[in-house]
Amino acid sequence: MEIAGNQVILRTMNDQDKDLFLDLSQDVTVTKVTGGYASPKSPMHSIRVFYSLQNSARHLLCIIADKENPQTGWGMIILSHIDFNYKSAEIYIKLKASARNKGYAKDAINTLVFYAFHELGLHHLYANIQEHNIASQKLCEKCGFRQECLHQSRTDGYGKPRNIYVYGITYSPALQRYPASPD
Repeated sequence: MEIAGNQVILRTMNDQDKDLFLDLSQDVTVTKVTGGYASPKSPMHSIRVFYSLQNSARHLLCIIADKENPQTGWGMIILSHIDFNYKSAEIYIKLKASARNKGYAKDAINTLVFYAFHELGLHHLYANIQEHNIASQKLCEKCGFRQECLHQSRTDGYGKPRNIYVYGITYSPALQRYPASPD
C-alpha cells in the first residue's frame, strides 16, 4: 500500500524498515517527548513490537518515505486502536531528527487523516500529547486538530507526572485533502 502526499509517501512497513523502527523506538530524545519507554528496551522487544504492529487489524503502521525515493524512510506514522464501531482511532507520529522542520510531518498527518476519513470511513482521530511537547501541539493545530480535553497528572515512562492534552479532528464533508491552516 502507498498513500501519496505532497512531499511524502506513506507506505506499508517491510523488513528493511526494522532499523528505522529500532532507531525511533530506542531514541531517548524521541520517546521523552512522544511517550514510550523510559529506557530503551532490548532490540528483540522492539522487533516483537514491530511484527505485532505489522500484523494487527487494529493498527495501521506506515513508513513516512521520500516521495522521490520511497525506500528512504524518514519516520513512521501510526493509526492505533482503530475502532470501526465508533469510527475512531489514535494517531502517532515519530520522525528522525534529520527530517524534522521540513513539512514532512504535516504532510504525513494530513495525508493519513484524509485516508482515514475517506478510505477507512473513520469519523474521529485523536492524539495524546504531553504538555511539554509544544511542537506536536502546534503541528496538530496546523493540521486542523483542536484541543479536546486535558488528562491531569498522568505518570510518564520516566515516573514524572505529566498532563496529557488530547487533540482531535472530526470528519467533515468539507474536509479537503489538505485542510486550510496557518503555517
